[in-house]
Amino acid sequence: YKKWNSMISLLLRKAIFFEGDVADENMTIPLTARFRNSLKNRRFRHHLTKQIIAAKKNVSGHAGQNLNKLYLQLGLDSYAVKLISSEKWHLMAFGIQQLGTMEVKTQLPRVYKHTNHKNELVRVEAQIAVLNLSGFEGLRFLDVITYQISEWQQIKLLKELSLIPHVNLQGIDKWLKSDNPSVVVFALKLARNYHHFELYEDIISCLNHPNSDVRIQAVYTLTDIFTGETSKVLLKVLETEEISNQLTILKAIRKIGDEEDLPTLEAYLPTENLDLKLATIRAMAHIGDKGWDLLYKKPAADTYPLNEMLVQVKKEVGK
Repeated sequence: YKKWNSMISLLLRKAIFFEGDVADENMTIPLTARFRNSLKNRRFRHHLTKQIIAAKKNVSGHAGQNLNKLYLQLGLDSYAVKLISSEKWHLMAFGIQQLGTMEVKTQLPRVYKHTNHKNELVRVEAQIAVLNLSGFEGLRFLDVITYQISEWQQIKLLKELSLIPHVNLQGIDKWLKSDNPSVVVFALKLARNYHHFELYEDIISCLNHPNSDVRIQAVYTLTDIFTGETSKVLLKVLETEEISNQLTILKAIRKIGDEEDLPTLEAYLPTENLDLKLATIRAMAHIGDKGWDLLYKKPAADTYPLNEMLVQVKKEVGK
């Protein structure tokens, strides 16, 4: 392995600093006879592939394109294609990861069909690879996937998108109406992250979705994409929501609420649920002096638990 590492390191340095024209399809990086012979060794190829991928993840621009060229020149893409045809999921995932990282766009159709694979890790690698190969356009896999996109997958996808130049993203309105709740949740995150205010009405409709995760994500999104009426819309659904979602709505009101919301909030103060009571007080307090006036005028303002909650919130807001 020491000998292999020495050869590979030397070749990678040559590739990274190679001054040839990467647009020239006939461009090749010089290889020693010893290196060519080593390529016949399966373990050497695997070790080499891992090193090239690691190097590619740490460079960009001309150097990254040189590494892409080297990967193709060595014929490593053909081995990746064979891995994708394997019955072992970890080999499939590794093959897909290679093609995505090394930007082998000719294999996009082959990679794309695995975006709805039954194995979660294969799906994740395929979805990320598609984004690498075709940018935001690659999100079209959201049209067809039937499996749920886990929270972990969504984090991975959003991280990958953050590395890609943003374009005017099409299709979010359709994904907000998907039969797959996780697709709707992800679409709401996309609308929030990329400030798609034109989808406001579609986001509002998600507040009535049968899936709780969709409804709560809609609240998060509306905290960033809102109008003067959004707080009223949220307060209308407050009563019908489960406790955890009610707390999230009240937290949103702290940011986007106004004095017109105070009577509705005041009506929730008598609740026996201490978490809801405290969240309501915080919402009223953040609206301003009028909210504080209403709180201190309550007959129970001097008795437990309202008195202690008022002291706590007063410290929180620095009053």
